[in-house]
Amino acid sequence: MLYIHNINQPPPNLDTKLLNLMTLRLDQLGNIETPLYILETDDVISDIESQLGCPILTNLFNSLTYPDPDFVPSFEVLEDHGDFYEMVFILSDGADAVLIFIPKTEGMDPQLLSLCSEYSIIGDSV
Repeated sequence: MLYIHNINQPPPNLDTKLLNLMTLRLDQLGNIETPLYILETDDVISDIESQLGCPILTNLFNSLTYPDPDFVPSFEVLEDHGDFYEMVFILSDGADAVLIFIPKTEGMDPQLLSLCSEYSIIGDSV
């Protein structure tokens, strides 16, 4: 998992569309300290959930896990941007949020991609 510490110094070879979306979201949130994460193919979902404190495949309130038929995701928004998904967690009534970007690449956790495909809406074009 890549953590973007400074949007003005992105990692080399970062997709321009992804960089533009990250910049837009930080501007919209008005908080340049908002954590931005890009998942990688070797990431383990349980480790991600534990590290970020954001339940991706597990419901925060009843502990049901995807793909249980009664599962309801805990994220606020999940958008499909073509080559990647954007998952947003709002952590408080203020501007506290976590943004997770999930590339649609071979080797990405298939259960995670299935959840994204099922629950995502079409996102803005940037």
